Amino acid sequence: MRTCCLILLFLSFLPFLNAEEQRVVSLAPALTELVYQLGKGEAMAGRSSVCNYPPEVKKVPVAGSFGDPELERTLRLRPTLVIANDLIRPALIKTFEKAKIKVILMQCRTPEDYYLCVERLGGALGCPDKAAAEIRRMKGRLAEYERKAEESPVGKKVLWVVWDAPLMVAGKGSLPDTVIRLAGGKNIAADVNQEYFKASYDWLLQNPPDVIVWTASGSPEQSHPFWKQLEAVRKGWVVTGIDPDLIQRPGPRLPDGIGVLRTKLEHFR
Repeated sequence: MRTCCLILLFLSFLPFLNAEEQRVVSLAPALTELVYQLGKGEAMAGRSSVCNYPPEVKKVPVAGSFGDPELERTLRLRPTLVIANDLIRPALIKTFEKAKIKVILMQCRTPEDYYLCVERLGGALGCPDKAAAEIRRMKGRLAEYERKAEESPVGKKVLWVVWDAPLMVAGKGSLPDTVIRLAGGKNIAADVNQEYFKASYDWLLQNPPDVIVWTASGSPEQSHPFWKQLEAVRKGWVVTGIDPDLIQRPGPRLPDGIGVLRTKLEHFR
């Protein structure tokens, strides 16, 4: 009953909203960054609790957590558009649509996905020209890294650890797989046909990396019974401390993250 009342309250505001005015609630950090990249930051009416860039977005009210809006709070923000990678509670889509709120879900794991997200969001926000410019910018930046990776590859075999207990690593088709390749490295799990998978210690000993990119919490200790068996750990060839938002968030700043990782990989000689 309470939800129905909120929906009716939202609908009562519709006559007072400009037909071209967009009020966006974003539940994914990369999409939030993209809204601002397209020059539509003023349209942001709500965000997820993990949407933290650009800094001014922190002034935007929180509508919920990543992919999980709080329904009553979101409706009070009077959005016309909700964007997310996915919703933890898909049934909310019907509730939003009943309130005449458009929902766009966009997964983004590869550069090609990013271009589609840019084009779709540019259309929804009425800025196709800016979307086209952003696609050109991103393609140009990534093409530079593509050429550099081909002409002067770092050549290091890289393991990307996303979680350590259990050990989860990045495989084929994942965003880290793309980042490693464009940074000039070789993903040792590139032949594993899963974006992320649980790796056994035996598998890792059979496929030892030159460098470990560690985006889990903490770091592999040299005194650990297993990690000390890997030469990369013994030599200290472990990449930690890169801003995860740069290398794990498929947004406008991804080329910056690729550049940082390439510099790190080049340091290990």
